[in-house]
Amino acid sequence: MPKAVRIAILLLVLAVLAGLIELPVLRLQISRLQPTEQTEEVARREVIRPAVEARDAKKEKVPIYWLSATDPEQLAPVETPLALGSDPVERARVALESLITGAPTPEQRPLPLDTSLLAFYLLDDGTAVADFSEELSKELPSGIATEQLALDAITRTLHAAVPQAHRLHILIDGQEVETLAGHVDLSGAFDLTLIASAAPVPAPQTAAPAPAPPAKAPATEEKKIPAATRPRGGE
Repeated sequence: MPKAVRIAILLLVLAVLAGLIELPVLRLQISRLQPTEQTEEVARREVIRPAVEARDAKKEKVPIYWLSATDPEQLAPVETPLALGSDPVERARVALESLITGAPTPEQRPLPLDTSLLAFYLLDDGTAVADFSEELSKELPSGIATEQLALDAITRTLHAAVPQAHRLHILIDGQEVETLAGHVDLSGAFDLTLIASAAPVPAPQTAAPAPAPPAKAPATEEKKIPAATRPRGGE
């Protein structure tokens, strides 16, 4: 057998042996990679599932608390059709984002248009945490009335969309802050059940019929009381 052929056969045998040695190592590496890829895929699905559910959900009407068109110092709930879905976190996102961007007119926005809802969490005990961007604090006109209206709009809209949220803690850019824009205290959690009970009732969509005029009483002759027998003042 020629020397070149023997060398080729030897190299082939060595290659086969090397492959047999490396095969278990490759299998081990593949087995380690598969759970990671599966976990990442599950995480990705968990992120996009609420958005897909909300997009495909049937729209339902929920009151969104914008400023009143007739009195900018008051909130007026507007029954707004939104695709909320069933996930409470996504329901909160859709409702609060509508509160920020969906006002009927610019004058009716209680929150600055540049505000973003960075994150929202709902704990098992009913405590909600809403993390807004710094624009909510920086671009909101400072003042007790303005800040209180903004806070009331958030809390009332949230409770209407997510009734299982009982308390709300507000963060600004991921941080706890003392006040919203210098006045309204944000250091504690707000009781949504108490705030919701004080919310104004939406005005009826149809005007009530005008009451019928009262029946005219038959004319009677007035009986005059003699001055001597009239009761005195205070008796």
